[in-house]
Amino acid sequence: MKTPWRKLYVLSTAGALSWLGSALTTFAVILRDKDSVGAGGVSVYLLAFGLPSIFMAPISGLVADKFSSRQVVIPALAVMGLSSASLAMHLPVWWTPIALLITASAGTLVGPAMQAVEVTFTAPEDLPRVTGLMQSMASFGTLFAPALGGILVSTSGYFWPFIIDAFSFWLLAMVFVGINLNRPAVKHEAGEKLSAMAGLRFVFSDRLIRALVVLVGVLIIALGSFNVGEVFLVKDELKASDLIYGIVGAMFAAGSIIGALLTAAIKLNKKFHAMAVIVGISILVLAILGFSLAPHWWVAIALAFVTGVGNSILNAYAISIIMTRAPQEMLGRVNAAIGAIIQTGSTLGIVFSGIAITAFTVRPVLFVSAILSAVIVLIFAPDVIRFGKAFADEKAAESAA
Repeated sequence: MKTPWRKLYVLSTAGALSWLGSALTTFAVILRDKDSVGAGGVSVYLLAFGLPSIFMAPISGLVADKFSSRQVVIPALAVMGLSSASLAMHLPVWWTPIALLITASAGTLVGPAMQAVEVTFTAPEDLPRVTGLMQSMASFGTLFAPALGGILVSTSGYFWPFIIDAFSFWLLAMVFVGINLNRPAVKHEAGEKLSAMAGLRFVFSDRLIRALVVLVGVLIIALGSFNVGEVFLVKDELKASDLIYGIVGAMFAAGSIIGALLTAAIKLNKKFHAMAVIVGISILVLAILGFSLAPHWWVAIALAFVTGVGNSILNAYAISIIMTRAPQEMLGRVNAAIGAIIQTGSTLGIVFSGIAITAFTVRPVLFVSAILSAVIVLIFAPDVIRFGKAFADEKAAESAA
């Protein structure tokens, strides 16, 4: 198999524009409503983004495998564009979480289908590089979103961020058709039915993937406080302007780009992939601890960059390990199952942190979350490293044979 790099570069560029639009919407909607809805309302918005990954997982994974990628991706992106555009129409505040929920629900169909396409048309040895490419381009798109969002909001209000987001989804749909990478529907033997829960069963039957998912899923519960608390820490505690808040988000994206480029450029031996995942997680934990103690917004800017680097390292190697082990006919369902597990942890973290930040303010919650996260890493990391080394040894034996 020869990896179609040119087509993947085109797709990743369109994806970067889509991520730019999505980050603009996230930035604008939280900034617009934070004072009227408070920490609890911000939690509801984040839940609207996150919950579909949980309740849609059996459906989205099954759809991604049962239908061709083009049949799934094009209608879903069309719906996402319409729901994002509705946020620019000055509708009542109760519509905002509904629109976010619609966008996120359609997005749960796009994610597994796109991931399955990338794995299907990528040579196995190129998978970490392709993952790094897609991640770096996505981060490149989000790099400009907070600063651009700050400029747009300051000069023209909240209309254009949502409109740009809508058109970015429609552009991605057109590019996906144009590059002609279409994973066909999975064909099973006559009488055999595709099981929606097969992906979840596979995840928990594989020792390495199970250890990875449990570690990251439980960790995200503790780290959910950062997703809710960032805007309150930067704006209220550190007294930063809207522009500085945007720059903090931009530096996270910049760190993500650097981390993704490093993972794409460095051909790391498979036996070190699991260790790289633990390194990425450890960077995140230390960064959250730093945020809780930050004395000035410039420290938050530096920590946002470090957080982005750690996040990229974690994503690139974790996704590569999981997708390499997943059966080709189950790619959509495995991807959706993992997304649901991770999002469950994120949802629990958002709920708990929204309540905790309201009761105790943001700094103590971030500090306690970082300490709990460090404990979780110490408990679960040895299993990930042990099973990761065993997996690398198995692959080396197969190659020798």
